Amino acid sequence: MRVPRCLLFFTYLNFTTLRLALLQAMEQRLGGLSAEMAYNTMLALFPTILATIAAIAIFEESLQATFLGVIQQLAGRGNSSLELTFRDLVTQLKMFAPDMAWALVKSVVAEITQTKSKSLFSLSFLAAIWIASSAVGAAMNALDQIQRIPLPYRRPFWKSRIIAILLTLGSIGLMVMASFLVLMGDFIFKFSLSLIFQLPELLNNLPGVAENSFSADNAKALTARIVFFLDLWGLLRWPVALGIVSTSFAFIYRYGPSRRKRGTPIVPGAILAALSWACISGLFRLYVNNFGHYNRVYGTVGAVIVLMLWLYMTSLVMLLGAQLNTTIGEKMLAKSSKPPLNFEVRRDRVDKPDKI
Repeated sequence: MRVPRCLLFFTYLNFTTLRLALLQAMEQRLGGLSAEMAYNTMLALFPTILATIAAIAIFEESLQATFLGVIQQLAGRGNSSLELTFRDLVTQLKMFAPDMAWALVKSVVAEITQTKSKSLFSLSFLAAIWIASSAVGAAMNALDQIQRIPLPYRRPFWKSRIIAILLTLGSIGLMVMASFLVLMGDFIFKFSLSLIFQLPELLNNLPGVAENSFSADNAKALTARIVFFLDLWGLLRWPVALGIVSTSFAFIYRYGPSRRKRGTPIVPGAILAALSWACISGLFRLYVNNFGHYNRVYGTVGAVIVLMLWLYMTSLVMLLGAQLNTTIGEKMLAKSSKPPLNFEVRRDRVDKPDKI
C-alpha cells in the first residue's frame, strides 16, 4: 500500500531520526540560540504586560459602558466591574503558571495598574513589538543555521526585521487565542452555566414573545443541548489550543528561514514541538511548585530564574521541532534521489575504447 505524499513524513518518525536530529541540534548549538531567544523574550515580556494594562485602563470606561452592562443584565452581577472581571480571569491564569513566576508578574502588574496614559500605551506597545521581533529574528537566524543557508543567501537586515515583526504579530495573536482557550476556558464554562438557568426568563421577556410561551419542557431540552456542547467544549479546548500553538510554530518554520529547502516538511516538527511544549510546561510547573526551592538558592531573583528557564525550554523545543523537520526532509530527499554514478567504472570505459 502506497503512503500518500502528504503523510509520507510519518514513516520517518522513528528512534533513528530522533537521535540524528538531537545530534545535529548539538552540532548546530541550538542551546545557545535558545538562550538568545529566551533573553529577548524576557525583555519583551514586561513591555507587553505594560501595554496590555495601559490599554485596559484607557478603554475601561467604554468597555464598561458597552459589554459590561450586557454581562451584568445576563449574569445578574449588580456590583460587577471591569476590575472584578479581570480578577476572575487572572485567577484562572494563576492555576497554570508557576507560583514564583506568577508572583513576579503580579508585582509588576500592581505597580502599573493605575496608569492611564495613551502615550505610555503607544510607546510600550511599540517597544514590546520591536523587542519581541528581536526574539523572532533570533529564531529566524537559528532556522537559517539549522538549514545550513550560506550567509550571502540570507535576507538583508531590513527585510528580516519586517518579516520578524509580521511573524511576531501573527504569533502573538495565535498565542493569545491559545491562552484564552486554555486558561480562560473554565471561566467561560462557569459563566455559561450561570446563563443557562436564566434562559427561560430571558426568552419570555424578549419583545414579541408571549408571556410563558417558553415552557419548562422546552427550557429543559435547550438546557440539555447547551450542557452537551459545553461538555464537548471542555474536552476539545486543550486539543484546539495545542493546534493553535502548533500552527504558530508552523508559520515560523515556513516563513522564518531565508530560503526553505524543497521537500522539507513542516507538520511533524510543529506537532511534536507543541506536544513537547505542553508536557514540559506542565512538568516544570509541577517541579517548581512542589520540589524546586529557587528562592533559597537565588534569593529574591528566584522568580526571574524560573521565568527565564521556562522561556528557554520553550525556545529550545521550538528549535528542536525545526531541526526535526530538516532531518526528516534530508532523509526523504536522500531516499527519493537516484544514486550517483560510479565514476571509476566510467573512467574505465573511457580508457578502454570499444573494439571494432
